[in-house]
Amino acid sequence: MNIKSIAYRLMQVLYLVPLLLLSGAGNTAVAEEANFVIGKGKGKVLVIVSSDRHGFWLPEVLEPYQLLAQAGYQIDVASPEGGQGKASGEFRLSNKQKQWFEQSKLKLQLKHSMPLAEINPQSYVAVYFAGGAGPMFDLPDNVLAQQITRDIYEAGGIVAADCHGPAALINVILSNGKRLISGKKITAKANIEEGRWARNNYPFLLEDKIKELGGHYLASGKNQQHVVVDGRLITGQNPASAIPMAESLIEQLSSQGF
Repeated sequence: MNIKSIAYRLMQVLYLVPLLLLSGAGNTAVAEEANFVIGKGKGKVLVIVSSDRHGFWLPEVLEPYQLLAQAGYQIDVASPEGGQGKASGEFRLSNKQKQWFEQSKLKLQLKHSMPLAEINPQSYVAVYFAGGAGPMFDLPDNVLAQQITRDIYEAGGIVAADCHGPAALINVILSNGKRLISGKKITAKANIEEGRWARNNYPFLLEDKIKELGGHYLASGKNQQHVVVDGRLITGQNPASAIPMAESLIEQLSSQGF
């Protein structure tokens, strides 16, 4: 276990101790969160964010995280390099969301994210890739992210992604030699939603790349909520789709007994 992982585990312990002390004093809400932290929830979901300097989109992490936690799922946060990445989009959070984030376990998890090299896919019932500009650079060709995704999917788990998060899925090759997205209905950031900077700096546009690689790309209007579910593959089109995407993920997990 490397230094980043030790720091992450230490922060989990430091977070848990006061919760347990408070729960003993009769605080029901805190007691429920303490139970969640020590593993009395339904199952574990892995949230993966980018380590790239262009960052991940914080609302696409926070909103699904809140819903998953409220539904009783344990959540780990990981990134290609581990540790603290660059969070963007905090200005899009409501005051209530900002207040929640400042006191949340998520803030600590994002500061001490687990490196992908130390993730055991067998521990998770689902993996979710958050968006932002960063995933376009460090996730399409990340072998570890591909292996984790393949192993969770082939074990019967669910794969989810939002906005630019599907960049992590385009090169996932299953054990049968087929590409995960081949022939699958899938959405991601639409070409019409990409601005000049994205067109000049991204290695590709997701809509074009998904079509090129055999995915059945679907989209709604610009900045409109749009979620596509194809079996155990769930994708959202843009930041506005993060919440309905997470709701679909929770519904799918529940239907499979997770």
